[in-house]
Amino acid sequence: MNMPRSAAEQLDRAYRTMARKARYRPAAPSDGMGHITVPLAKLDLGAECEAYAYRWWAEEDKCEFWIGCCDSPTREATVYAIEAARNLCGAAPEVALRLLRLAVESLSQTEEAARNKRAIDAGVTFAGHKPSGWRRR
Repeated sequence: MNMPRSAAEQLDRAYRTMARKARYRPAAPSDGMGHITVPLAKLDLGAECEAYAYRWWAEEDKCEFWIGCCDSPTREATVYAIEAARNLCGAAPEVALRLLRLAVESLSQTEEAARNKRAIDAGVTFAGHKPSGWRRR
């Protein structure tokens, strides 16, 4: 595959940044649910970067990116994130940035609602009061 050097460098930098800042390593051996299945000490970050770059470039070269199936609670955030990616590919970074902000806002609200639901289901009290919607099981 003929990948330009600049693309290889960008993909290497992006993968290393994801690994370091997001603790996300999509080319590492995993269980398919986001859990790395080997000890971190046995991983080869350089090999992961290279494998990821080739996989990414194959998708980019065909203009076809695999996304996966949407999770119902995060659908709105997913829509915003995918549309942001489309705008980045369509040379509209200012629109992409607005959409990414919407995605973060939506995902934050979804995560907060899930935390509150778990607290309610566990019967957690807030300042001595049961949260609204609390029910005894």
